[in-house]
Amino acid sequence: MQTMSGFYILVNIVMFIYACYSWYWQAKLELRGKFRISILLWTLLVIWLGFTWNYIEKGEPGINLFLALLLLVSIVDGFTGFAPKKAVVSGYFKRTLSYSEIDNVILINVPIGKKPAVICILGTNKGRQYNLQFSSDVKSIIAALQRYADHRIRIEVRNTL
Repeated sequence: MQTMSGFYILVNIVMFIYACYSWYWQAKLELRGKFRISILLWTLLVIWLGFTWNYIEKGEPGINLFLALLLLVSIVDGFTGFAPKKAVVSGYFKRTLSYSEIDNVILINVPIGKKPAVICILGTNKGRQYNLQFSSDVKSIIAALQRYADHRIRIEVRNTL
């Protein structure tokens, strides 16, 4: 019992620090992407399965704070976009992406109804890709990338039909 309490204290401190870090970058966004609800849905599914399969005990000390922090982190991590110093991506293990790491960008113009929609795929010099979605036009995304990046990024624009 004492070991589990110490475990939850440590995990809750780490989760709180990560929540503050994510919230900081979410507040810095100047060009905000669409909210990614899938992270919140996956978190709720994991919590539900944890209770259903008895992996999460209701009476454990610290579990309520842990679950609240987990939900807070999943809500905050759903916000993506471009901040002045870094691109903010969605994910638990990589929250920000330095513009110096971005090698190429693919912008896919998706004509859905009356609102503009753009899918932005950021390719890094390490071969990784990050997906962001915006409710703005391609020109504003290109302008933001050129304003924030300190080097030339290859930008490819595609249209869907």
